[in-house]
Amino acid sequence: MRENKHISEDLKLKSKDLSIRNVCRLWAGMGFIYEITIKKKGDFHIIVKHIVPPPKQSRSFGDKRKAKSYEVEANFYRNVAPMLIEEHKLSIPVPYHIENDSDNSITICMSRLNGSPGYLSDDSQIHSVLLWLATFHAATWGEKADYYVKEKGLQPIGSYWHLDTRPSEHDAMPRGGCWRGRLKLAARAIDERLKRDPFQSIIHGDMKEANIMFSKDDVGMAGIYDFQYCGKAPATVDLAYFFCVAVGSADVDSYLEFYHKELVGRLDTNSTHPSLVQLRESLLIAFCDFQRFMCGWGEWGCDISDHVIEVLDRLDGGSKLPSEDAYREAMLQQFG
Repeated sequence: MRENKHISEDLKLKSKDLSIRNVCRLWAGMGFIYEITIKKKGDFHIIVKHIVPPPKQSRSFGDKRKAKSYEVEANFYRNVAPMLIEEHKLSIPVPYHIENDSDNSITICMSRLNGSPGYLSDDSQIHSVLLWLATFHAATWGEKADYYVKEKGLQPIGSYWHLDTRPSEHDAMPRGGCWRGRLKLAARAIDERLKRDPFQSIIHGDMKEANIMFSKDDVGMAGIYDFQYCGKAPATVDLAYFFCVAVGSADVDSYLEFYHKELVGRLDTNSTHPSLVQLRESLLIAFCDFQRFMCGWGEWGCDISDHVIEVLDRLDGGSKLPSEDAYREAMLQQFG
């Protein structure tokens, strides 16, 4: 790519031409992110993500989830990012070098996005993220999602909070309360409904503001990074998380309409196109799934309980059903 050529133009570098900055430590102490600046013919920046997971025999359940996520991120940059950048013009760090070492450590070298993290301040910024998501989801829609999981090594189930990897948070959910206890009993039915949702794609899996870079002039979005939990799921899983933690739920309907229009306009003629009504129902289920995680882990973002109660009331009429299987049956009847 052009930036690789730029690096190779002059390899005669001196120590004064380089600076290395420790950006941050990775979750669970599994390595660091560094920024290398080459001060030659104008500053050139490289981000190096160096992952060193604990030995396999000593990993906790959470360690295994995190270590796997870094393997997936390496697979994403090696096998998927070039296609998204070149064919779909998505703003993603350009991968320069990915290496999996025999000691299970991983090194990912990539370009630095030309922007800075910030807060979504207006509709134009929110629309720019939704446009990115619509393009991303459309590029990996339907059967393509299975291909990227099987052949390119992405997460079989996208998102960092899905139920299979969060049993302790499910156990920690309250059994009572006006709706939380009902949500706990409905959790497996919700998870299974998302897995059989007819509108699957590859999702980002961690669509929070901290993973979005905005242009320095605040004109638009500079790009998105952090693809550890990138994998197969309904596209609405990304939307539910993004709306909850970054946008707020007040204008969900208008933002969903914008996203739907952009998504349908990008899907090819052979793909199954969701209606706006179908997309909204899937989004409601996805809200429930994320709220299930927060009930056991801790609340953040905006209050999405109204969306959750709307689904639960459709399932149980406002009163807790006797079992998980009863919620499974109700889910099939109400949402398919």
